[in-house]
Amino acid sequence: MTILLENASVVTLNAAKPVLEAQQLLIHEGSIARLGRKIHTNGLPITKRIDCSEMIVMPGLVNAHCHLTEILQKSFRDNARMEIWRGYRAMTEDLAHLTPEEIGTAAELGCSEMLKNGVTAVVDHFSTRPGLSVDKMAAILGAFEKTGIRGMLVPSLRDQDLIRLMTRAPKRRKNAADNTPREPWKEEVLTILARLRRARTLSGIMLGPSSPMNCSDRLLREVVGVAEQFDLGIHTHLLETRLQCWAARKFYKKPLCAHLADIGFLSSRLSGAHSIWLDEREMDLLASSGASVVHNPASNLKLGSGIAPVAKLKTHGVNVALGTDGGDTSDSYSIFEQMRLAAFLSRIVAQDPDNWITAFDALRMGTVNGAQAVPAWRGKIGQIKTGFRADLVLLKPSLRLRPLRDIVHQLVFCEGGQSVDTVLVDGKVVVEGGRLSGVDEEELIRRVEPISKKMHRLYGRIKNKPDRSHRTIRELYKKSFAAKGLPLRFLP
Repeated sequence: MTILLENASVVTLNAAKPVLEAQQLLIHEGSIARLGRKIHTNGLPITKRIDCSEMIVMPGLVNAHCHLTEILQKSFRDNARMEIWRGYRAMTEDLAHLTPEEIGTAAELGCSEMLKNGVTAVVDHFSTRPGLSVDKMAAILGAFEKTGIRGMLVPSLRDQDLIRLMTRAPKRRKNAADNTPREPWKEEVLTILARLRRARTLSGIMLGPSSPMNCSDRLLREVVGVAEQFDLGIHTHLLETRLQCWAARKFYKKPLCAHLADIGFLSSRLSGAHSIWLDEREMDLLASSGASVVHNPASNLKLGSGIAPVAKLKTHGVNVALGTDGGDTSDSYSIFEQMRLAAFLSRIVAQDPDNWITAFDALRMGTVNGAQAVPAWRGKIGQIKTGFRADLVLLKPSLRLRPLRDIVHQLVFCEGGQSVDTVLVDGKVVVEGGRLSGVDEEELIRRVEPISKKMHRLYGRIKNKPDRSHRTIRELYKKSFAAKGLPLRFLP
């Protein structure tokens, strides 16, 4: 299929000339073939012409960290720290016994919301109770295929629990994982990988340790070995909360990233979601290893986890992408929202305006930096550039973008997804005129509502019941607040 976009204002992400006016853009067999004011088609028969007069063409946004199935618990909770929130989410899932079909429906809804908000590529750190299975992972892949989004499935892996470790005597912590039943993750993940490579779809797979402290060193080393053997990326939650930072220093007698470097876990394959509680040495270690950070500003704010040191990470040379996290933490799957928050929050933690995250920085974080965080996507998506895959968003400026004077600034500071008109993924139109091409939206809502209602009813059974773990977590937080030497402090 060959598509010609005409008369477009094209956002190039080139610092010298970020927007090109009155452009033609030729898409052939899923890739960007030519870009310019007057291009030659070399006799290629044009299948579809799109007049982009008064429209903005930008690279598709990349959601480099999310949890799709959490959309079923969208906005269930408030006023809970991450560790308590996670317990509620897990208990609700335990009671729900979600089927692969229900998981697929949830993922389809999440992907649909993203596409309609200009997100063309997503990393789903997939975790659902009571564990992984080929059928459940296949359900996520099915949602990627049906909606047309470029998806990266990242099954969550763990063999220990941080809170349980912290309440054990020090002698029992050392070998805590040895007695924990281990899921047969490798066989199932490799089964999915073989299916993907046979099918040659847009979807891919990475390995996803839940977080380093929910995994034994043995498991982390095993993950690295499999990733190297099969050339896969690795994605994890990294130092999301003060509690994790404090616990790491107690367990390892050094910063967490220093320990991860010692066991060979840091590399350019790795992206770490959140990465709030890093010190300067850890930032240097991430930069020197080529690892990426995925900033999730809305989730971090809702859960009170802190503000990631994005300006410092940029200064250290760390690639920083953006993520939405789950539907019950940031409450939306909009990268437009994350870009604006990332720019604004940098102005709270960096005193010098020269170190603030600019609109241009934030736009790169939501596009090319997101692609850079995923090894399989590097140099293929995230920019409008000849030879790159045609993951594009066409915006018809709404009132929210008017009056339109500086496209880059206004995409970050003003846009919220309302202007998205057409979305292409790999050269295929998946949203047109604001409507999904491959999904019946009304029918999808009819399917998802009873699943979410069931989960809300189950959550109602547990939310007011006494839970001893809450007291434990609160006590641990008190100890972490009393500790000295942590790299960052909560704002008053």
